[in-house]
Amino acid sequence: MDRIDPRDMRAGDPDREQVAEILRDAAGEGRIDMEELEDRLERAYGAKTFRELDVLVADLPTDRPLPVSPAAGPSVPAQVADELVLTAGMSDVRRGGAWQVPARIVAAPAMGNVKLDFREAKSPHRVVEIEVRGGAGNLVLIVPPGWAVDTDDLRSGWGAVKNRRGGDPAPDGVLIRVTGGIGMGTLIARDARFYDKG
Repeated sequence: MDRIDPRDMRAGDPDREQVAEILRDAAGEGRIDMEELEDRLERAYGAKTFRELDVLVADLPTDRPLPVSPAAGPSVPAQVADELVLTAGMSDVRRGGAWQVPARIVAAPAMGNVKLDFREAKSPHRVVEIEVRGGAGNLVLIVPPGWAVDTDDLRSGWGAVKNRRGGDPAPDGVLIRVTGGIGMGTLIARDARFYDKG
């Protein structure tokens, strides 16, 4: 059996997000316009292989590391174990039920929504950082009693911030500190009683 070219191996969500960040940087520097950014982002989040991702950034200079397939050998540090990356490309992504909350979460609601339900979650950390890399989707946080959400350092841009859980956490609670930018979507932080399963 012939050995597969590493560029034809399957890419994952962290690889797609690396390319999306390069594209956003390029748009911010005026190298590509907004229409081309949207087109390339859509292709990036729909890419199946590393080769498809390479094409999208081949004409762009960048200081960011490019995604590399495992077969090609690691050229970038492995993802920190205590970090969760959630990318909602064309569909919604949800984390709920009993789950372990890492110290850092990267939420990228590109065209879909990211929903984080903390009601049954376990957090060994008193402070959890959520970095938002927003597109057109929303980020929804469902927060249990005693937890609080700080959105002071979140850039809203064309989007909106609806935080019903501001203030300080309880002595045994958790502070969720939200940074980054929401893009064109909305950040919603609310109690369980406002939760809509739809």
